[in-house]
Amino acid sequence: MRRCRRALAGLLLAGLPLAASVAAAERDVAYAAYQTGHYRRALSEALKRIEADSKDAAAMTLVGEIYRQGLGVRPDQTVATEWYERAAERGDINAAYALAIALLDTTGPRRDPDRAAVLMRRAAEAGHPAANYNLALAWLATGQVDDEARAIRSLEIAAKGGIPDALHALATLARQGRGMPRSDEQAARWMAQAAAAGHLPAEIEYAIMLFNGTGVARDETAAAKLFLRAAGKGNPIAQNRIARLYQSGRGIPPDSIEAAAWHLAARARGLDDPALAQLFDRLNPEQQGRAARLAADRIEGAALTSP
Repeated sequence: MRRCRRALAGLLLAGLPLAASVAAAERDVAYAAYQTGHYRRALSEALKRIEADSKDAAAMTLVGEIYRQGLGVRPDQTVATEWYERAAERGDINAAYALAIALLDTTGPRRDPDRAAVLMRRAAEAGHPAANYNLALAWLATGQVDDEARAIRSLEIAAKGGIPDALHALATLARQGRGMPRSDEQAARWMAQAAAAGHLPAEIEYAIMLFNGTGVARDETAAAKLFLRAAGKGNPIAQNRIARLYQSGRGIPPDSIEAAAWHLAARARGLDDPALAQLFDRLNPEQQGRAARLAADRIEGAALTSP
């Protein structure tokens, strides 16, 4: 556990947004307001609940999250941490996780990696998906073989809890044979799930696996669709790959204008390709103009939709 604490101290771990289940939100005015973006009302309703019941840990956690993110109020990490502390003392696992993240923050008011590790472990043992994911990263960072098996167990819990990053991590470890027997087939199954959940690196990696038939039946058409989806999100690797597929007509009908447009988009993000540059140079001025306009539209669209 000491190795894990040291690893946690060295990682910059991001907290995940607080989320109540749909059923809980329907029963809970404060959480329903939070999930629909009515943050001032959510804060007001949560404070009413706490005034009525000083042991309402879930409401305290919600108040902490509102102050952490600065939703309808000025962001205040000190106030947020105080609310997480109160909720964690009353047994709220979401608060224990959020408090652990706050105590790991190098810019936070109360940095305490050792206590953060204890809280993270407590939340993970209670089945908190994000806590299990972050704990898995810490186990993997120790570089110890026995810790890799612990990481796999935590990642599986996180994956079942709906964290795409955990699925991607499992797929990567399966391909490497870390903590489990090496298996391209198992890696492909996890990578496919992560890609289906919209995980951008997984979309690209699974597209490559599909194109090459690595761990899964070769399907160039499906690979092209994934590359196209990731390219639309502004990823230069995917933009370059789909440009090449348009150039060669593999998995998608050949189209020199589309190939040139995606090449220009990738080049704008710093990824050049001499072969595609030659294709663009061979186009006539009218075709080059069309490709440039398409590329500009896609660059702008990706900028508007990227998080």
